[in-house]
Amino acid sequence: MVRKRLLLALGAALLLGGSAVAAKPAARPPAKTYPTGAFVVAGHALKPTDILDARAIPDMAGKPSLMVTLASAAVTAIAPPADGTIACALDGKPLGTSPAGALGSDHVLQLSGDFGDYAATAALARRISGRDPLPDAESDE
Repeated sequence: MVRKRLLLALGAALLLGGSAVAAKPAARPPAKTYPTGAFVVAGHALKPTDILDARAIPDMAGKPSLMVTLASAAVTAIAPPADGTIACALDGKPLGTSPAGALGSDHVLQLSGDFGDYAATAALARRISGRDPLPDAESDE
């Protein structure tokens, strides 16, 4: 009987002690930031805070391309047409054009061009947003 109570007390102590450790979330390191350039979409200069995410992704031919997701306020300011294309530039150099429909519906710019290899295209994306791309689980929500 004493042995049973001792085991119960020990088990409760382990559970309570373990829950305090498990309840403590792991601290995230601060997000790394990068220098940004002057990103202009349809004549509108955007701030890094207007850009939710920028990443290198493969295009239909398997070449690296850029996908840039903008905040709602930035899309409203740009007022994209329902169809056609939207010109984009970084530091005064044209990046190409993006279908206007994707910006209006999903707030996404899709840019294909000769950006170099995947690493160079990812560096270009960081120069647009000032940070690494969001993890896929966060950007898909």
